[in-house]
Parts: sequence; C-alpha cells; structure tokens
Amino acid sequence: MLFDRKKYKVFARQQLSGRWTVPVIITIISGLILIVFSIPQAVEMVRSFPENLTVDFSDPHSVSIFINTVTEGSSSTLLSYIQLAVEAILYVAGINVYLKMSRSPEPVSLSDFFEGMNNWFRAILAAIWKYIWLLLWFMLFIIPGIIKFFAYSQIFFIVAEYKKVSIPRALNISKIITQGHKMDLFVMCLSFLGWAILASIPAGLGFIWLRPYMHMSFVNAYHAMLKEALELGKIKPEDLQ
Repeated sequence: MLFDRKKYKVFARQQLSGRWTVPVIITIISGLILIVFSIPQAVEMVRSFPENLTVDFSDPHSVSIFINTVTEGSSSTLLSYIQLAVEAILYVAGINVYLKMSRSPEPVSLSDFFEGMNNWFRAILAAIWKYIWLLLWFMLFIIPGIIKFFAYSQIFFIVAEYKKVSIPRALNISKIITQGHKMDLFVMCLSFLGWAILASIPAGLGFIWLRPYMHMSFVNAYHAMLKEALELGKIKPEDLQ
C-alpha cells in the first residue's frame, strides 16, 4: 500500500468541513482538564525547590545536587499516574468522535465524546501496557524506543473501535499494521511541524484547530493501514472480534 499522507490530510479537511465545532470544543475541554491535573505537580515542584540554590556548572557535585533537586521536586509518582490515566481516557474519548466522523458525514455531538469515556478502563489499561513496553525499549537504546513508539501508536485506535479486543492483542495488531509504515508515520508527524510552529505563535491557541486536523488525519492513516493488513492477510477479521 502506498502510504498517502497528503490524501489522508485532504480527507481530514473535508471531514472536518462544517463540523469543526465539536472537535474544537473537546480539544478545549481536554486541554483544560489536563492543565488542572498538572497544577498540583507544578505547585509541588515550586515548593520543593530551594530558594537560595546556587549552581556552579563547573562543579560536577553542584550540578548533581541541582539535577537531584529538580527531579525530586517535579516527580510525584501518584500524580504522574493519575495524569497519564486522565490523558488516556480523554484521548480515547476523542478518538471515538474522530472515528465516527471518518465513517459518516453526519454531524457529531459532545455526547459522542462522553460516550467514549465509557471506555475509560480499557483506555487506562492500554496506556499502562503501551508505556511499560516503551519504557523497556527506551531502557535499551533510544532508536529502538522511537521505532517501537510508532509500532505501538495505533493501540488506542484499536481499543476505541474494537471494544472486545484484549489490550495485549490490540498492541500486537498495532505492531502488525504499522509494519513497513513506521517511517511513513514519522514523516507524517514531521509534516505538521510547520503548522505547529504557526499554531504556537498566538499563545498556542492555534492548536485548538491543529489538533483536530492532526487527529483526523491519523485516523485516516489508521483506517488505510488496517485495511491493507486485512487485505494482505496479516490479520484476520476474527482477530478484531
């Protein structure tokens, strides 16, 4: 299959045409919720940071103390896990909207987003399972970790669309359908870099529209990769049951 990122992006603009309102609203809602959940971490980091800490960057011991202080002040395991869980739930709920938009030209509503939140438990499990494997790969080397990042990138789409597929199987399906397309996905991410720079100029407000455009484009890429895998027999329809 020719991975046609330009086509996926054109389709995304067509699918969003006249239907921007709900994707923009859920982007705002998700952003605000994540900001709220990040506030305790930020406060904790500020409180734990010594007021009179001076760093002599020519002294390795001084630098070590500085790094340890920042690390201790910014790492709250419980808060990090909660934030990861919330982010996964919101992401899968958003995917539920984009999947519906990709299948039909009919209007979508916020109820589709809240309906996607019913999948909260699977979303959390998928995030845990994905990041455990990513952590293991990144502990080896950076490059293998990056490769696996794209290999595992489709797990949330599968979890959102096929609710009977187990989490380990969803990760395996993600690895299968991204075979031969990991570099394509990487290049597709880079293709949004210019837009991201422009979106960040007005205090990042442009991301309210850029994120729906990106999500919709990657949903289209997911459909194409899944279709190819099914047609080539890499996965069978019963694997999605």
